[in-house]
Amino acid sequence: MCEAGTSFVPIAEAAQLLETTEMRVLMMLKKNELQGKMVDDAWYVDRSSLQLCEKPKASDIVKPGCGGCGGGCGGH
Repeated sequence: MCEAGTSFVPIAEAAQLLETTEMRVLMMLKKNELQGKMVDDAWYVDRSSLQLCEKPKASDIVKPGCGGCGGGCGGH
């Protein structure tokens, strides 16, 4: 999912790629955790600032022995 060069994606797509909300993406832009630009009153996020190559997703992290969310494993 990593691409060379600079490309920008809309806030909604960035939120989907990061598995979060659009509001969280806006806050990340405000805190300079992501790079972006405003075009015609809409924010776009620099795809390279998403760091999709290095960032594990929550679904990638599974506690050993967990058979689902029954609440007993303490990992959820």
